[in-house]
This record gives sequence, structure tokens and C-alpha cells, in this order.
Amino acid sequence: MKKALSLLFIISFYTFSHPVIYKDGWVYWANLAPDMNTLRVSYTPHPKYSLEVNSTWFKNLNNYRDYTFGFNYLFKRWLSKDSQGNLYGAIHGGYYSDDQTDGFAGHAMLMGDWESRKHYTAASAMAYYYNDDVKMKYTARYGLAPYIAGMNTLQTWLIGQFEYFKENNKNPVFTPMIRFFYKNVLWETGANLKGDYFLTLMVHF
Repeated sequence: MKKALSLLFIISFYTFSHPVIYKDGWVYWANLAPDMNTLRVSYTPHPKYSLEVNSTWFKNLNNYRDYTFGFNYLFKRWLSKDSQGNLYGAIHGGYYSDDQTDGFAGHAMLMGDWESRKHYTAASAMAYYYNDDVKMKYTARYGLAPYIAGMNTLQTWLIGQFEYFKENNKNPVFTPMIRFFYKNVLWETGANLKGDYFLTLMVHF
């Protein structure tokens, strides 16, 4: 019974942004912004890992675009009565091209989060390898639910995000955003203090 309740908690509230979800789950994910777009499709054949096809584009990096295939892994999950924490890693490889060259591209990621029905925190470090160089992107978030929603109702989060990617900005960028999810659909929208907007859409099956 305890395991069943824990699984219900995970599926109902917090699988939407995780790189590994429940067995046989599919995730379709798009992040759209003026200088960067990312598209992902992943499949979780086992609750500990998922397989992912990924495409990323950076306007500020000579119109860099890559196409990669990779492996996401759940290192650890901590479950309590009304919250959970997770630690994930990922490694992807594939092909890139930009205005100057093309060749092998690689991604590596480490991500951790903790969340309850009221609070949400997450942090990640992402490495992009191409053209014999590694470029690092760091992200940290805190979210607060303005109300406690029941299952199968609209979930709402108010989130503040700090992101540092030296190739795009010399200083960390703060982005306030609002996240909604309903059943198997998540969407986020916001704009940073420079006025750059973004939109995230995610569906899982």
C-alpha cells in the first residue's frame, strides 16, 4: 500500500519535468526562446533510466544546432510522506553544425530536485561538448504553489529561476515564471529582466 501511494504521488504531481519517469512512459518536451530552442523525446523502459532523442539550437553560438541520442539515469530517489527528492545524470552524443564547422557533439548533465505539494527546488549543471571545447550551463530554481490543488485539477507554481551560461550572458540571468500542469500536460511561460520570453511545453503518456 505504501509503495502504491508513493507511486501515485509521483505520477500525479511531479513526473512532468523529470528526465526519468514511470516504466513505459513517453515524454515530449519543447523549450522555446528567442536565442535557444530545445526539443526532446524520451522513453522510460525502466524506472531507473530513460532513452532520449534531443535537438538543441543556440543563436548566439554561430547558429549552433545539434542532434543527439542519450541515456538518462536516476541515481537516487528519496521519498517521504509528503515530499520527494531526486538525483539524475545524463550523457548524450551525436552531431552538430554551425556557421563555421560541424562534427561530434556531446551532452552531460547532473540534476537534483526536492519538492512537496507547496515548495519546489531544482538545480542542474549541463555540459555541451563540441569543436574540442566544453561550454557549461548552470540553472537553479525555487517554486511556490499559491494553493494546494487536488489530483486531476490544475496545478499552479510561481517560480524564480537563475541561469548562468557565459556564452549567452556574462552574468546570471533571473527569470520569473509561472508553471501550470493538468493531468499529463505541463506548460511554463516567463520573461527575464532583459525582456526575453520563453515557453516550455511538455506532454507525457
